Amino acid sequence: MRGYTWGVAIASMMGLIGCGEDDTYVYDVSLDAAALSNVPIECFGKAVPEERTVEGLEAQQRWRFQRGEMDSLSLEIPHVGITAPGIGEYSIGSMEGTPDVLDGSAAAGGGFQFLHLKEVGFGRLAPATQAFSIVVETKTLDDTIQGFMWLRFMDRLDRGLLNRWSVPQCAITIPFTGKRVKE
Repeated sequence: MRGYTWGVAIASMMGLIGCGEDDTYVYDVSLDAAALSNVPIECFGKAVPEERTVEGLEAQQRWRFQRGEMDSLSLEIPHVGITAPGIGEYSIGSMEGTPDVLDGSAAAGGGFQFLHLKEVGFGRLAPATQAFSIVVETKTLDDTIQGFMWLRFMDRLDRGLLNRWSVPQCAITIPFTGKRVKE
């Protein structure tokens, strides 16, 4: 019985120590300004657009990471309403001015990824998929973070048996850095 009492006391103390850990991490994030004005773009199966600017994306943003149950993590970012070359228009939420929330996961070796997928087009007439991802390459949420924002467009028109696997697509990548702030 005495060992049980000590075990309960130690477990209780460990629980109290764990409760002090932050569940919210807030960062002032800077998107690479050069990448916003001359976006790095890769295309497969179609020409790379000559226009290289991204519209609707602020270079300075505030991001809020929130830990949830069972080690889940969400990321609240300013409303995403982007127009980008080779991608077209992309938005996550329907209300401008309200933040968007992305669910994410931690990678086995550290770092984090948040993903949003969207089907666009009208059924078989012009089917396409757009993907928006934020990848935090920093292993933990410390004083600074770095990573990249990635946006891809995939045209899924059926081009016949010979061309079935060469799906035209374009992707842009915009690096970022962030510094943790206290609110």
